[in-house]
Amino acid sequence: MQHGYLFLLWFLASWHVRAARAQTAAGDTLHLSLSGVLARVRAEYPLGRANAALVSAAEARAAALKVYENPRIEIDRTTFRELDNLRLVQSIRWPAEGRALGGVGRAQVASARAEASVRQGNFALEVAQRYTDALRQARVVALMVEAESLAQRAVDRAVSSRQLAQTGDLTVLEVQVSLDAARRARRGAEAERDASAAALAILLGDNPKSPVAFDDDLPLLAPVPAPDSLVAQALAGDPESARLQSEAEGARREVDLARARRWPQLELGPSITIGESTTVGLAFGLSLPLWNRQTAAMRAASADRGAALAQLEARRRELAASVLEARTTLARVEGEQGLLRGGELARAQQAALLAGRALEQGGPYLSAWLTARQAYLDARRAELDLQWQAARARLLLHHLAGTLYAKDGQ
Repeated sequence: MQHGYLFLLWFLASWHVRAARAQTAAGDTLHLSLSGVLARVRAEYPLGRANAALVSAAEARAAALKVYENPRIEIDRTTFRELDNLRLVQSIRWPAEGRALGGVGRAQVASARAEASVRQGNFALEVAQRYTDALRQARVVALMVEAESLAQRAVDRAVSSRQLAQTGDLTVLEVQVSLDAARRARRGAEAERDASAAALAILLGDNPKSPVAFDDDLPLLAPVPAPDSLVAQALAGDPESARLQSEAEGARREVDLARARRWPQLELGPSITIGESTTVGLAFGLSLPLWNRQTAAMRAASADRGAALAQLEARRRELAASVLEARTTLARVEGEQGLLRGGELARAQQAALLAGRALEQGGPYLSAWLTARQAYLDARRAELDLQWQAARARLLLHHLAGTLYAKDGQ
């Protein structure tokens, strides 16, 4: 009985410790930056290990191509007790076949590495976009909190004005509806922020219940210093283009390999003849490629090379078009930001200030203040959306130019 009581105390104490640790882990704030997120993805995410394993497999297959075939033992018997001839025969490759096999292996390794870079780059862009979306959603929450605060101020002012007989019940109901809508918008924004932050934490292997603090500012995220040079930079460092080039090179080497195998294959090795006298000699064989002249293999490899080169040309065109579209989007968004800040946002802010001063005089100005306040909040939301679009366009430009890791990993 005493042992059972002690076990119960131990179990309750350990459970309490585990619960306290879980609460502490869930309550720790997770500080994230774009550079830190990308560095963790590169170092910790399982995709990196998968890519490394695939490259290792390609290197092993390339090494296997260089290995000679196993030697063959041939035995001639005339009776069950006597052995007439014993030969050990090894196939000998022509130098051209060996060079072609080495080239095929190197092309396969290069293609695997380029494909790994493609997968890693695409995932890095996805994570960076998730980070940008979460950062935007955190800004939306701050804006919705401000909107709710202003709506509460309007309700307080309307109630005071009704008590002074400066306004009626209709105005009070209008501002209360506005407050309800602001609260609903704030809660929805918080739910979206928490969901995006939790998804990002899961990708990084962190506790999804931990609160997240973002260290970046959305307008300053991933700046592009020289957009005009990105086309050449993208074409030079595009891993998908490198993969297609490797496939084309591998197909060319396949053509060389098939051409080399059109020659007769040598077989050479020692032989021993056992009879009345034992004779040691040299066995020589020659395989004649009479039926298979490698024509089909050469035709297939040539077609693969043509397909890879055509895809490479299409990829380069698509890449140039994507860079142009991203640059155009960035220029358009920056132009709209300038117009918004110099026009609509500035005037809406001034109108809200004037309406707020007039509101201090009583109820008749409440409707004007509500209208001005909503216009100002709409302009702020439009500015936030433009900042988000510009950030995503800059991320895409860095991705296309192959500088997403380098830029944010500094």
